[in-house]
Amino acid sequence: MTSIGVAVMSYTVPALRTRDDVRRNYLRIADLVVGMARGEPGLDLIVFPEYGTHGYAAIPQASSHEAGGLTGPGPDLVPGEDVAIFARACRSAGVWGVFSVSGGCCRPDADHTVVLIDDRGRVALRHRRRAGVVGDDRAEVVEGPGGLLTGLTLSAGGGVPGPGCHTRGAELLVRCQTTPGVRAADQVAAARTAAWMGTCYVVAAHPAGRAGTTSWEGHSVIVGPDGRTLGQCGAEEYEFQYAELSVDALRSARVGRTRAERALRERAHAS
Repeated sequence: MTSIGVAVMSYTVPALRTRDDVRRNYLRIADLVVGMARGEPGLDLIVFPEYGTHGYAAIPQASSHEAGGLTGPGPDLVPGEDVAIFARACRSAGVWGVFSVSGGCCRPDADHTVVLIDDRGRVALRHRRRAGVVGDDRAEVVEGPGGLLTGLTLSAGGGVPGPGCHTRGAELLVRCQTTPGVRAADQVAAARTAAWMGTCYVVAAHPAGRAGTTSWEGHSVIVGPDGRTLGQCGAEEYEFQYAELSVDALRSARVGRTRAERALRERAHAS
């Protein structure tokens, strides 16, 4: 039976004020990727939350003079040093990774962006949510770890799955939501709903902790295609959960659900 090992971390949203702060955070995340791959030999994919790399742009930052000119680099310079460092870590560890590449003092990009990097260090998928555009969160899908069709979605607001997050046949949906103040119970419920509706695995990454007056509740979660929770973090910072996802079981469940829906349609038509 084919399976993949997936880990999700409730990485804290860092309060970063200088380029050196941001770079140290890149390197820390890269070290975590390599360390977790060593600690979990079956690990194929690790997921970090939105804003985990550059911090949260709404947190007051130092002036550009104090921060050494943090008005750049702009969001149009991706892939930049952050992506290069993450790519090197994924290649060294032999794992896939999902990382935030916008937000905070160094990339105050209103169009939030995450990337999926493969185990050879290549950017397999980049997904951006355009600020202020409703319904613009369609999940792009690529062949990911273990051959699973993998999609990325950046979900804004409360506990409602994005309207496009089940499109294009995603078998593994990585759902990043870092809206401050959203209850953990709502985030977990949204992930479970998305998994059941799409008959897919969902890995939902939520940060934990506090930065300034802004706080996040953690509770990153891994959900199976029947909506059952396979692993869930608590409210602690840097807590992670690991789960084995069966590729064969997922595809069998999809075939079974398709047959059941077809039978229901046929009965309804016959009546």
